[in-house]
Amino acid sequence: MLLAYRFREYIIIQGGRIIPNNDLVFQGVMAAIIISALAYIKQKKVLHLELNRYAFRECWPDKGLSRYLSFVPTALRKQMLWSVTQYNFGCIFFRLGKIDKAAKCLALMQESSTTAYNMLLALHLKHYIALYYNDYDTVISCANEASVIYPKVRHTTWNNKIFGDLQMYGAYANCFKNNAPQQVYSVLQSPQERPMDEVERQYYLYRAAIVLNDLESAERFKRYVMDNAGTTWYGQAVRENFVPENKPVNYPGYIIRTEMINSPSKVDNSRLKHMLLGVLIVLLFYIVPRLL
Repeated sequence: MLLAYRFREYIIIQGGRIIPNNDLVFQGVMAAIIISALAYIKQKKVLHLELNRYAFRECWPDKGLSRYLSFVPTALRKQMLWSVTQYNFGCIFFRLGKIDKAAKCLALMQESSTTAYNMLLALHLKHYIALYYNDYDTVISCANEASVIYPKVRHTTWNNKIFGDLQMYGAYANCFKNNAPQQVYSVLQSPQERPMDEVERQYYLYRAAIVLNDLESAERFKRYVMDNAGTTWYGQAVRENFVPENKPVNYPGYIIRTEMINSPSKVDNSRLKHMLLGVLIVLLFYIVPRLL
């Protein structure tokens, strides 16, 4: 009874607060929250920059894979955006020449890709694999489906790049479908800013030059690819003894239903936990000051 009385007296003295009204305590709590948030953001930014550099900008997908694998154990303890993770791994495996593994990543995206953004990523990976097998019909269909999806996504720098890739190589595929490989020189005439993209462009120019029997140009394109391909499969592909992988059993591995293209989900289900966490943080910022 005495303890209960003292506690009630304490609450009254503190003006209804359980924790004393101490500005230093409040400032300390807020500082700890801010420092933790900034540290997490910095770590995430460093990882993103390294992944982007090695896996998507420079021609070192093996380094990109090692960086990403070091991140996955930590990410598994949190909520992952599975479609993005599958896309990243798929692109890395593709550029390493592990087409079967890339196709398996693409197949996993069949279930995880419900938003327009996720579907755009899946089409990007799908068109890479189709280009590997000279499957021009699939490359063209990827470009056409992307044209429907693109207006429904945020026009970020990366999304713009993906859409541009799909349209450019859709036009490339059309050149071969229309028996006009000479037009590839015009379609792929613009140098690319990213070293990885430029190696890819030079490789497909090389392919067109071989078909056209333009041996001088073919040798120039080939030399560029050999000198700059890093650990990607393009450097091996321009050599005479290159043997491409067999088509995966489940090729092409990803099909978008018409209703999904026309009415994609508004929110990625894997983001729901992040949204709830955000709401909780906002509530804490609202409630904690009233307890102090």
